[in-house]
Amino acid sequence: MPDARQPASSATEQDTAQRATPLIRQGWRQLARLAPEAPACWLASPGQPLRPLSRAALMARVDAWHQWLDNLPTVHAGRRPGARWVLFQPTALGACVQLLALWERGMLAVLPGDDRPDTLARLAASSDGQLPETSPAGWPTEPLDSSTAPCTRPEITPDGARLALELCTSGSTGEPLRIAKRFDQLEAELAVHRALWPLAPGPSDTDSASGPGTDTVSLSQVSHQHIYGLLVSLLRPLSEGVPFLSEACHYPEQLAAAIAQLSGLGHRCQLVSSPAQLARLPQANDESRVAGQVQHQAQVLRVFSSGAPLPAEAARHAEHCLQAPVIEIYGSTETGGIAHRRQHETPHWTPLPEVELRFSPTFAVRSPFLEQPDQWWQQADNAAPLTTEPLPPGDQNEAPCFQLLGRSDRLVKLAGKRVSLSAVERCLSEQAQVLEVRCLPMPTRDHRLGAVVVMEESALPQDHASRRDLIARLRRALMPGFERIALPRYWRFVTRLPLNAQGKFTADSVARLFADLDDHRLPRWLGETSSGPQQLTLEAEVPDSLCYLGGHFAAQPLVPGVVMLKWARDLGRRLRLTGVGVAESRFQRLERIKFSNLLLPGMRFTLATTLVADSHGLRVDFRLESRAGLHASGRLRYGADTDSAPLSSPLSSPLSSPQPTPTPEAS
Repeated sequence: MPDARQPASSATEQDTAQRATPLIRQGWRQLARLAPEAPACWLASPGQPLRPLSRAALMARVDAWHQWLDNLPTVHAGRRPGARWVLFQPTALGACVQLLALWERGMLAVLPGDDRPDTLARLAASSDGQLPETSPAGWPTEPLDSSTAPCTRPEITPDGARLALELCTSGSTGEPLRIAKRFDQLEAELAVHRALWPLAPGPSDTDSASGPGTDTVSLSQVSHQHIYGLLVSLLRPLSEGVPFLSEACHYPEQLAAAIAQLSGLGHRCQLVSSPAQLARLPQANDESRVAGQVQHQAQVLRVFSSGAPLPAEAARHAEHCLQAPVIEIYGSTETGGIAHRRQHETPHWTPLPEVELRFSPTFAVRSPFLEQPDQWWQQADNAAPLTTEPLPPGDQNEAPCFQLLGRSDRLVKLAGKRVSLSAVERCLSEQAQVLEVRCLPMPTRDHRLGAVVVMEESALPQDHASRRDLIARLRRALMPGFERIALPRYWRFVTRLPLNAQGKFTADSVARLFADLDDHRLPRWLGETSSGPQQLTLEAEVPDSLCYLGGHFAAQPLVPGVVMLKWARDLGRRLRLTGVGVAESRFQRLERIKFSNLLLPGMRFTLATTLVADSHGLRVDFRLESRAGLHASGRLRYGADTDSAPLSSPLSSPLSSPQPTPTPEAS
């Protein structure tokens, strides 16, 4: 095994790499020649310790993808320089080796934001092909023709104006937009990051726990298919010879384990994350279990967050949990980075170097990260400078700090009246115990407003009465300033906004939050947490419209036990253990089932499920609880063998209507 602490970050090597303008001149090859055994990547495998992958080994994988392209038929359009290839890889290592092979051949990568079949088919139709998925170690999975000559990389003239890639992002109409990026745009932004946030230890680090000379490893919790994840978690470490982790750490336990292991080897970590991931860092009782590992090692250099503003409480908690500064980057796919802040120091945004801002008549930006660096790009957000005073003579070229004031396009018409969603959200956010608010028109409800309100956990309504009182309080706060039509009619109270990996509050999240309005078989979904693919906890309420409530006691509607079992089964079907789930197994029986308390309409509850393998096969352990205590618990047992026979349990019948049979509670 190569020494994982080869002099990868020696001053001479880093200086050479930085002078080489790494992306345009393929600096990764230069770094591999200078120190072939230095780690370029750390390989993550389930249940295994991290293993270093040398720069020479990384280049061997890039060469294998050259050979894969060489093996294409001579008439294939994807062999020519300038060819456009759709590239979607689940791992950072897979994306890295394919991207470098394309760039070394003068080709362009088209990066979809997701791997849905429709998305890939649409992009493939306008490209020269789609690259296949790599093996977990980054190799082509198809056998290569050994009779062909060793790959010879074509000579590519360095040209910063050459297109490097196309990114796909959702447009305002729902149609994805394709944003092209040249090498000089990417280089300009990387140079700013290098100047502001060095990866190599500086003189001030001599007092830190890491000590001087400690190598940095880049960890990521975001997708490399988007500009922020690609630039900060992959291209930045690649261009500076800093190792990166081959896969994203989607779960806090994965993150804590990676930091602990790398710290034990003398490395410190830079984390590239998002508001969605940082908001999921362990809270309260779990904090000591998971974050304690991190705090003990105290080896996180810094944390980046982008995609959306990070709530102040989440920023504070992340700094405490990871013992590192959390730096937010404000920007977009079109503009690249615009500004940064650390909420521990200030709630306001500081423009990045090279970025010019204009606040009147609209908020606009101009920078070398844009496709047209000399043109103003109008932002969809409103913003105001912190000072309108003229800047001092020495600061004439510096843009002032500013605050964001919400999106300028968040006006909707309700019953013919124009309503500012930003204004409604601002008013609600000022109320006690409210942390964050998102308002939206409900398309299936005559565009009446819905509100998703992030509350302090202690203030969340737990039953009918507390929910009704909370809604009444929030509506009273709105009444003095808004017409009745602007008052939200549908409310969802959550502990955190359900954001996707890019920190976006998407239409999919909205659909899940309000799905019970149209499907009366569903609980009211309020969020999920997970500590790994084998565990999932649902947070939900019992809606009044649930179709199973009647038929048991004339004066007391309740959720039948069989419905709780169905919810546990449905959640358990989404679990995986070393790649295997219960969907491939035969249901056998229920075990240790207990129904301890009635689950009533309006109750807020959690349903925790865990997939476990034992000598009898797979089982799903579940617990359904609320502030009133435990309502149901038990196991769903599955056999190890696939069987096409139908399930022979109460769960085998779709619950499309209320069940008239006696429930375990009734019995």
